[in-house]
Amino acid sequence: MFRIAAAATFATLSLALAFQNADASQHPKAGFEPHVFADTTGTTSVPIGWHIFCKEHAIECHAATGSAQRVTLTEQTWKTMIDIDQLVNRSITGISDEDHYHISAKGIANWWTYPDDGMGNCNDYALLKKRLLVEAGWPSSALFLTVVLDHHNEGHLVLMARTDRGDLILDNLEDKVLLWYQTGYTFLKRQSAEDPDTWVAFSNDVRNLDKVAALSATVPQQP
Repeated sequence: MFRIAAAATFATLSLALAFQNADASQHPKAGFEPHVFADTTGTTSVPIGWHIFCKEHAIECHAATGSAQRVTLTEQTWKTMIDIDQLVNRSITGISDEDHYHISAKGIANWWTYPDDGMGNCNDYALLKKRLLVEAGWPSSALFLTVVLDHHNEGHLVLMARTDRGDLILDNLEDKVLLWYQTGYTFLKRQSAEDPDTWVAFSNDVRNLDKVAALSATVPQQP
């Protein structure tokens, strides 16, 4: 498994190169509307993949993260987020859990882990992005693993970053970091800000993106 020390080494060696290639033009200089957040309701079921991950990484699963926070998007915090998102997307080779681990033969429904061998699926991308952002100084209480239905109505995991400009999505299927409603996904559940082992459901309004489509007309798009 991808140990903490290995993750730190990966970040230290690779981020220096990534920082040189950051696309600063993506920074939303005009700003997003400060109220563009995806509403949640009460607690819900925990994904089986998270349960499996926690058997190997208990310290990351069961420790309370403190009060909910929003990261202020400065040029530097935006750059760090973009660097890490691009670094992981470009460094990891996509592969299904079945092809990678033959999970059906092992009786495993879904396998979440760090892509320590340089390969992984959406779950592994999201986990690594969260790890590297925390190591870069972002509070874990502002970073949520998030379950969605993608454009093919299939389950997909992304990382949601709560900032003062709104909830942003880091996605291995997308080159840019987008506001949550710009993805076109159906949002199902995410980690709680107070405890990563607790998951909360998104409200019905969030799940029905048609109801928030009008926001696109008023909120500036990223360049």
